[in-house]
Amino acid sequence: MAKTGHVYPQVEPGIAALMDARVVTCAPALSVARALARARAVGATVVALGPARAVRVSELARAAAWGLDRRPAAAVAWRDVPSVATGASEIDARRRLLAGAPMLLVRRGARVIGAVDRARIDLTLPESSLLTRLEHPEAARPQRNKLTDARVWLLRVAGKIGEGMAAPAYAVGGLVRDLLTGARPADVDLVVEGDGVAFARRLAEEIGGTVLVHRSFGTASIEGGRAPAGAGLDGVALGRVDVASARREHYPAAGALPEVEPANLLEDLRRRDFSVNAMALALSPDRFGRLLDPLGGQADIRCRRLRALHPLSFVEDPTRVFRAARYATRLGFRPDAATVAAIRLAVERPGYVALSGRRLWHEIELAAVEPRARLVFELLVRWKATRLWNLDGASPRHLPAAEQLERWAKSAGVAVDPAELGLLALTLGRPAEVFERSLDRLALAGEPRARLEAGVLAGSLARRLEAERLSPSTVGELLDAAPEAAALAAWLRGGARARRRIQWYLAHGRAVRPRLTGRDLLALGVPGGPRVGAALGMLRRYRLDGGAGSVAEERELVKEWLISGKEA
Repeated sequence: MAKTGHVYPQVEPGIAALMDARVVTCAPALSVARALARARAVGATVVALGPARAVRVSELARAAAWGLDRRPAAAVAWRDVPSVATGASEIDARRRLLAGAPMLLVRRGARVIGAVDRARIDLTLPESSLLTRLEHPEAARPQRNKLTDARVWLLRVAGKIGEGMAAPAYAVGGLVRDLLTGARPADVDLVVEGDGVAFARRLAEEIGGTVLVHRSFGTASIEGGRAPAGAGLDGVALGRVDVASARREHYPAAGALPEVEPANLLEDLRRRDFSVNAMALALSPDRFGRLLDPLGGQADIRCRRLRALHPLSFVEDPTRVFRAARYATRLGFRPDAATVAAIRLAVERPGYVALSGRRLWHEIELAAVEPRARLVFELLVRWKATRLWNLDGASPRHLPAAEQLERWAKSAGVAVDPAELGLLALTLGRPAEVFERSLDRLALAGEPRARLEAGVLAGSLARRLEAERLSPSTVGELLDAAPEAAALAAWLRGGARARRRIQWYLAHGRAVRPRLTGRDLLALGVPGGPRVGAALGMLRRYRLDGGAGSVAEERELVKEWLISGKEA
């Protein structure tokens, strides 16, 4: 019988309570295929590779299925895996796992006798509050603004709806990350442990807007929602709200779109790209503003580190390479060594049949509209990621010029497609067949492809525009005959004189038109057909070269032109 007031010793089960002894040790240089065969032969779940690397057998199987079977097993393994002695406590092991370690190797002396796998352990996640940051994201401005108040209202409404549907709701991704970095929060991403589509429809009843459903992924988007007019919110637009059911993902092939199935929040966070995007903010009324950070995102933000969540992250979804470049540039975060190695592994893998050209081109478009797009593309070149769209040997040499041209175009009100300009800058000087293979890989066809292919004319066009004595009308005729992409590429390759002429043409020259119309010319006796075009060309050249006459003067010019019988 227990004695009142007596202190009984607490039993510490030790590391053995968590350890899985099904571990095999292999040399790091052993191929994925051979390491997998050896592990399966002895029924292992984890393969230890040297002093601080390990890989799950399930991960080896995925790597083999994705064409990495001949790569060293160490290339697909976790790095810096901590080791603990057999006498370690369970509390210490859990603390290390909560700090971000994917697994622990248990050693008796120098020999690995087991592993503790975070994916198999039920961890109680510590929580902290972000309520102050949520309500006052701009510390330098004590006053709250209507957009911030509207966002807080939206998140509280979402939390109440989730509670009513017995489907807990969380804010995730960029909004949580930006709250912690001090940036203005991005659009709202919500994850629901339940039916995300039904939740989105219910939320839209409260905020208005249009719901777009993606049933196969269990996601929906709400566009056009507004906060209520009361409570000082004045109907502020809420921006885009994305809602998803919490899910786990399976990639049937490297680069393929994932197959999804319902899961809990922790599994949903584990499937994400980077630790800084794998945090969640609880929205239920009793926990509103509580932060869940199971994968060490806060620590990585403090260290300004960009860390992929697993070694095969970029192989399963190569578009994450573009995201890594965007986040590293936008946030000023440095990818850690393991992330850079994972990018290299993905880039060196030959071909991604399941990755569509359309998805690749979309990622190029996203990179091109970043505030520091040049640095994003420079990172992609440094990582050799242009191989993903068959652009081997891409050079960043013309990227500063492209940045300068885009800056001028914005100031001059000239519309330039930043993605096309970026691609032209990367491909200048590459052989035509390389350029064509790249366009094939990006599945560009029709007019977009024709515009880019016109860039191969840039060299000769730039040289002709460098000539000392060219009248404005001659410059206009040269550039009228060239697609705009050729003019942009010629600007990138040309000298100061060619660049000035191209800028004049894009901003002013191409808009110059005669005052007389084709109907006016017919009334003056110009025969229909090609002669009307020739007369209009003559009048345009006149105006380009400084003749800014009236309508009456243009009529006299046409009459003289008809009498002379000259062709344009």
